[in-house]
Amino acid sequence: MKKRVQPHMRVGEGDVERFTLIMGNPDRVPIVASKMKDAEEVARYRGYVTYRAYTPKGTPVTISGTGIGTGSTHICIEELSNLGTEYVIRIGSCGGIDPSVKTGDVVVATSAVRDERTSINYAPMEYPAVADPSVYWALHEEISKLLPSERIHTGVIWTSDVYYVNPELDQLSLWTRAKVKAVEMESSLLFVFAATKGIHAGSILACDGNLHTGQKVEQEDDSEKSGEQDPLLIEAVEKEIEATINAIDVLAEK
Repeated sequence: MKKRVQPHMRVGEGDVERFTLIMGNPDRVPIVASKMKDAEEVARYRGYVTYRAYTPKGTPVTISGTGIGTGSTHICIEELSNLGTEYVIRIGSCGGIDPSVKTGDVVVATSAVRDERTSINYAPMEYPAVADPSVYWALHEEISKLLPSERIHTGVIWTSDVYYVNPELDQLSLWTRAKVKAVEMESSLLFVFAATKGIHAGSILACDGNLHTGQKVEQEDDSEKSGEQDPLLIEAVEKEIEATINAIDVLAEK
């Protein structure tokens, strides 16, 4: 019988490993797990899907879907932390802001703009949202082995808790001038949470388009291909997953 079962994810003692991968899309959890060995589903409840799998070198890894945005991510990482995880790495997607960040590129975040309110639960806005240096370097080193340098970017990203941003606020111009690389919806919370809890965290993100050249749009019907089927993006997602799995083995050996 499981003990200390968490109320939203239904994971308990023995279900959560030292290394955890999180991603917004729960459908991607079994896909990521299948890239490793001996993948098994651990729990599935209220939209949270959790698997366990093993890296090529045998490091056990927990893989969980957070859902979109900081609200649901906060619940996921709190419950994973309650059960002792020490490393949390986000494998996700982003929209490019810097004109050089294009579809199929990968961004390894150094830090994040805290344009969300969930992380105030852990520290005031003056507190920086910064990736753990050891996780950042491991991710950057491993993705650099898999993609050409012109498709890899590092720097500050913008975490927003709003997907459909009001264009009248003109935030895109602001963050472009500030040399922000990309926008997504979870990393600033992850970085602040991890730093205040003594956990190591990082984010690696595949770019699905650039906001200056157009965002995702509605499809006429479900026969149309979505932007996520772009060959460059498919490759970027494959490579960021491979790089992260390899980075875990690097970190596990330290």
